[in-house]
Amino acid sequence: MRKRLVVIVLILILLGNIFAPIEAKATTLREYEELLEKYKNELNSTNNQIYISRQQLEEIQNKIADTERQIKEAEDEIVRLEEEIKKNNEEIAKKKEESKALIEYYQISNGENIYLEYAFGAESITDMIYRMSIVEQLTDYNDRVMKELKELIRQNEERQKELEQKKIELKELQEELHQEAQKVKGDISSMAAMIPDIKNQLSNYENRVNYYRRVGCQPDDEIGVDCDRGNNAYGFVRPVTGNYWISTYYYWNGYSGHKGIDYAQGCGNPVRAVANGRVYYVGSNKDVYHAKMILIVHNYNGRKVFSQYTHLSGYAVSENQDVEAGQVIGYVGTTGWSTGCHLHLEMSVDVGWDYNSPGNYYSSYVSHIVNPYNYVPND
Repeated sequence: MRKRLVVIVLILILLGNIFAPIEAKATTLREYEELLEKYKNELNSTNNQIYISRQQLEEIQNKIADTERQIKEAEDEIVRLEEEIKKNNEEIAKKKEESKALIEYYQISNGENIYLEYAFGAESITDMIYRMSIVEQLTDYNDRVMKELKELIRQNEERQKELEQKKIELKELQEELHQEAQKVKGDISSMAAMIPDIKNQLSNYENRVNYYRRVGCQPDDEIGVDCDRGNNAYGFVRPVTGNYWISTYYYWNGYSGHKGIDYAQGCGNPVRAVANGRVYYVGSNKDVYHAKMILIVHNYNGRKVFSQYTHLSGYAVSENQDVEAGQVIGYVGTTGWSTGCHLHLEMSVDVGWDYNSPGNYYSSYVSHIVNPYNYVPND
């Protein structure tokens, strides 16, 4: 049995080295001041980004309006070109009819050479030449006009194709701009939604910093130990009340055994803080078997005393929260490596689990573990 416990402890130590420490919470006035400055900067940065994004949105909306104007102009020009093409086609048809009428009138009709009669009916050579040139000029003029009109129609049809293509491209650009505008609007909404939480954190740390300054804390003073001891009473209470029994007592020799006291009680019963203090961890990733736990730091005559509550089924507090002795902080459970509903209470002095333990935080912690009965009432 002893050998098996030693092996288990060694495994826990090795696993403890694998899991990186979680970011420590503020414990000194300076750290609270740094957090205050952090949230001030975050608020300013978020407001600036919202301002920049709104300017971007305005530019995009202006581009959308300009694109819509260009689409309308292209559509209007296409309509104008269609009308002009129709008008020119009608003019060509008219000129064709005129040329046909001239040819029919001046050329052979009903077996008679009217054209020659017209030409040779002149009273003089000059008059004959004049009459012949009139016919040629009229037909040449009509041919030239029709050729010009056909060229104009060709140019208008080419321009019409260009405008249709341009309209397609403008429509695609318009859709892209609308999507971009929606994205920027979403970004603005997301950033705006963050503002209340940032302001709440800013107000929280501003109040804390102002309070700690008022009670005389210096920048490097550790809150609750070097200053602000008024929140930390020296009295300790049991972590559970009502019907319970001790299923396992403390028997730890520094490297093997049981590091705390197991209070057996039905799952869901309230777990209470053993003394006034500050919560510095709530979660399940510090335990190698992922048991839900809460870690609290207390002040006892200027020394740090730590309490650990493990195998919980749920939490009633959050990290960095001040708690009082007897306050409900969580609920009895059987999470992690557990065979039944119970609370495992573990305590240490000066060094807490991943609070201020340097290097190998598991090995530096276990050397400071103490019997919880040194502080909490014994049954």
